[in-house]
Amino acid sequence: MKKSTSTWFIIGIFMLAACMRAPFTSLPSIITQLASAVHQPVASLGILTTIPLICFAILSTFIPTFSRKWGMELTLMGALILMAIGSAFRIINYPMLLMGTVLIGIAATVLNVLTPAIITERTPEKIGTLTGMYSFSLTFFSAVGAYVISPVTNAVNWQMGINVLTALVIITILIWVPNLRQRGREQQPTTVNPTGSLWTNARAWWLLIFFGFQSFLFYTLVAWLPAITMAGGLSNTEASLVASGFQLFSLPAAFIVPAITPKIQRRYWLVIGTGILYLIGFGMLLVPHASLAYYLLTSFILGTGCAAAFGLVITLFGLKTNSPTQTGQLSGMVQAGGYVIAAFGPVVIGNLQAATNWTTAIFFAIIIIGIMTFFGILSERHNNINN
Repeated sequence: MKKSTSTWFIIGIFMLAACMRAPFTSLPSIITQLASAVHQPVASLGILTTIPLICFAILSTFIPTFSRKWGMELTLMGALILMAIGSAFRIINYPMLLMGTVLIGIAATVLNVLTPAIITERTPEKIGTLTGMYSFSLTFFSAVGAYVISPVTNAVNWQMGINVLTALVIITILIWVPNLRQRGREQQPTTVNPTGSLWTNARAWWLLIFFGFQSFLFYTLVAWLPAITMAGGLSNTEASLVASGFQLFSLPAAFIVPAITPKIQRRYWLVIGTGILYLIGFGMLLVPHASLAYYLLTSFILGTGCAAAFGLVITLFGLKTNSPTQTGQLSGMVQAGGYVIAAFGPVVIGNLQAATNWTTAIFFAIIIIGIMTFFGILSERHNNINN
């Protein structure tokens, strides 16, 4: 049964996306103060951003089972409450910082998987528009969170910085409450997925590999773009500005690509376009210039390519499936496998650079771009994952 769309639902989707990354991607901005406060080496706190990725990889395929039992609205509410508890735990001590991050990772996994599915269920005629809004919000709050937490920490303390992130989740809980009136289990035919398990569906695998390698490239850039630009001649401050630009420049594509994707018949051109943007951006990284303007342009191209690829994939979850339940299944499968691939990005590129140089590491990334684009085109040979 189709459910009505309300203002609370639209605002709720925007805020769900705001909570998907900001609670944990903001912490690197205060990592030095945090390490000093909990008496741990800075390097060891890299686990705080790795834990959620591990949760994404391990748990994504299980989330649709819970949503079928409890309904997506209630499952999302439970995830938000878990995220608020986890975020609050982090200010207590180091063990609770780790435990809280695990809870945040579990909750963020639920939001990742079910948000595309609930958009498909509640607004099947507006998949592109609402997915664009969700993609924009995710990117925007990730960037804003990283900016806001540092001055708050400097002005008060690191606990207050984390409390601001916890407040964001609590606000989202309050906004999501009206949506519980719409909760219920989706009525499905006995056979939810006519092709059997999605893990045996080649079309789903093409999308998984495309998503995995675009995430591989994204997390590689998040980890190493500042280091690459400093090796090219920029100062630490200038490199930080380039990294910030990488996030902010991606905002237009984060909204526009999901919005236009449902209207395009030959979507493989979007895949090719993102591949070209990646290729140009990484190609520019091969040619060092001690110029801030040059690297800002590079970050604009790369940020646009990353946001376009991510926005395309999350929109395809709804467009390539026949029901909200199947959307959740596809979202869970693609993100589970995709984040396993993504987790290797920073490690592989970093070790390759350490063993050789940045030129070799970047050339390897360019090979990944080719693989990503190939499987993206394969995934667009059919408009639906079902026969």
